[in-house]
Amino acid sequence: MKCNFLKFLLIAGLVTLIIAGCNQTAKKSKGTTSDGKEAIVEVEPFDAIKMKDQIVEIIQKMPKISDVAEMLNQAGASYIIDLTVPAEDVERLMTTNQLSLGMGMFAFDLQYANVYNRGDKVAEIGEIEKQIIRELGLEAELTSSEGYVTRIKENAENKDSVNYLVTAAMNFAHQKFATSDRPDVYALAVIGGNVEALYILTQLALFANDNTEFLNILTSQKDRVKTVFSLLELMSGDETVKPYYEQLAPVAEIFNKNETIGLDQLNEMSPTIEKARDSMLQK
Repeated sequence: MKCNFLKFLLIAGLVTLIIAGCNQTAKKSKGTTSDGKEAIVEVEPFDAIKMKDQIVEIIQKMPKISDVAEMLNQAGASYIIDLTVPAEDVERLMTTNQLSLGMGMFAFDLQYANVYNRGDKVAEIGEIEKQIIRELGLEAELTSSEGYVTRIKENAENKDSVNYLVTAAMNFAHQKFATSDRPDVYALAVIGGNVEALYILTQLALFANDNTEFLNILTSQKDRVKTVFSLLELMSGDETVKPYYEQLAPVAEIFNKNETIGLDQLNEMSPTIEKARDSMLQK
């Protein structure tokens, strides 16, 4: 009898654990209401596959990342290699999310170098992107990227050829990601690339003798910031992404509150963007 009772308890315990596991469809975050009472908010866990259509739709409406590099060039800004991610920083990226963010950051740096006709840097960054693709296990999906990198290296001195190949490689990657089963990697790469673009833009604006044109460019990035923050909000159910969402919330708020971005807003947001960028690079 005692033996049967123990078996019953064991089975009941296992059933309880299974049910509890199955019911973990949301995470709870506690806060406080205006009258001081405890509040519990249900936060849905991030499921990239379920949200794939939303992710792809948001990204497709986003301004092209290459636009920022083009604007900087047209504004007469110099190419400053020290603002880009050092090649050795790729070794800091260990997890899938870190590698995905890094892939996007290096992708913007590649676009930045391309706009300034730095074929040597384009080829170097292309090799880094190949390394990240391998570490993410995306060789099968992005195998043609290796062909683009090889051709870029072979044509590094030919500006028109490099520009054509970079554009083709980026379009190829976007098309592949839009139909792949890795929308999380796609979203994080886009977030990383846009954070890198905003970082370089704000740093150039800070140190320019006349930053009028840079502030105009920043003001024109409202839609970009809104879209990046929408992606972060969508993914904030992932505990490893949530910190970036929280870090960049003040930047989104600055753009929401201000019709134009002036020196005060630049000084307020630039340290936040730099901190978020450093944390993405594990610095």
